[in-house]
Amino acid sequence: MSSTIFDQVRKLGNDILEGEEGQKLYAAQKAYENDPQAKALVEEYTKMKDEWQQIMSDPDGDKARLTELGDLIVKKEEEIKNAPTTKELLQAESDFTAFVNSVFNLLSATIQGQDVTSGACDPSSCASCSGCC
Repeated sequence: MSSTIFDQVRKLGNDILEGEEGQKLYAAQKAYENDPQAKALVEEYTKMKDEWQQIMSDPDGDKARLTELGDLIVKKEEEIKNAPTTKELLQAESDFTAFVNSVFNLLSATIQGQDVTSGACDPSSCASCSGCC
């Protein structure tokens, strides 16, 4: 019996990846991987965050540099959020996560014996919802 359930879960996982949200995420990831400017933005951001964390962990760290880095990090975050490729990737990740959470919430509600056939959840709006049930 449990092997049947695991088979069904594997199929569901594959269906999710092959569905609209999964395909949008895959396309956005591929676009990001092929965009050197987008990758450079994220690499710069990561280096700044690493330096910021290093200074934070050093009691004798340069606090003026810490403040400067904080400002640069905020600017770099905005740059990443507004760059077309990274913006699309962030949105695709958000939509995919929201969809998977909705699927999980629906499964959880079903396991708990809640009536999930009432039509309260509209799968076409999963990306904008905080979760079914």
